[in-house]
Amino acid sequence: MYFSFKRDNWEWIEVERQMDLKAELTHQSHMSSKWLEMLDNNQQDVIGNATAIHGEEAIWGRLTYEQSMMCKDDNKTFSFFLTEHTLLTSQLNQELLPKEARDELASKLETSENAIQAFVVLLNTVLHKFLEQIDQFEYRLRELIWGIKDNNNLDLLERIAQSRHELIIWNNLVIPLVETQMTMEETFEEEQIGTIEYKRLCTRIKRIRMLIKEYSQEVESLTDMETLVSNQRGNEIIKTLTVITTIFTPAAVFGAIWGMNFESIPEFEWAHGYAFALTVIISTTFGLFYYLKKKGWMGEILKTKSNKSLFK
Repeated sequence: MYFSFKRDNWEWIEVERQMDLKAELTHQSHMSSKWLEMLDNNQQDVIGNATAIHGEEAIWGRLTYEQSMMCKDDNKTFSFFLTEHTLLTSQLNQELLPKEARDELASKLETSENAIQAFVVLLNTVLHKFLEQIDQFEYRLRELIWGIKDNNNLDLLERIAQSRHELIIWNNLVIPLVETQMTMEETFEEEQIGTIEYKRLCTRIKRIRMLIKEYSQEVESLTDMETLVSNQRGNEIIKTLTVITTIFTPAAVFGAIWGMNFESIPEFEWAHGYAFALTVIISTTFGLFYYLKKKGWMGEILKTKSNKSLFK
């Protein structure tokens, strides 16, 4: 055991190792077979409830409070076992939480009337950390929104895909917290959890889920815009190459004809054959160009795009 907070009728015990937590569970006589099985299997983001030996209602589980957006296994989780009078946690490094959140945790533990309210304060601290990190994501997303206008390329598409992946991870992190909050409502009586801190917890969960939903919609819009711009640019490139190929087809055809090595080609004997060939090639090329332009098949490939245009 390396952390303990005791009040008149409840206590919070934090232990460093899983075996210490098992020993403390045995000492407290709050045994749960599923809870101990979760500890043995190192299951992540699992929430459950049970009735302890002394008849107290309890909830237990493991929550992720820090997750790298680049590596699946680079994360921090903590286990908990909660009754009205006891909160047991394991592998919770409070130093990884923001200092402001830790100060808030320390001050509000003093006013908690039971272990359930203390656990609510702890969850609020975790959400405080999540909200700070989502604010940083919001800044990067804003840069990405303007980046699609200034420099639409493969790197930008990679950043959009990374943003979508990050939002999926955030949603995955919040779901166990939502389940924990709902399990608390299912397990404990209203007077045990009905505090302003619990209201703050519910509001923060709604807030973070709203942000994830709104940012997901923005990223979806960015994806649609990037697809539109890429398709338009691709169409313009194909159109331009097609027109160029079509315009120079007469030159290629006549060049192939007069490049044949047959003795009976009459143009070899003409005094002005070279001038005649150039005239035929140039006139047919410009004639085909005029025909395509008159038909409207040239599109906007000859127009100069504004520097502010997305379709440059």
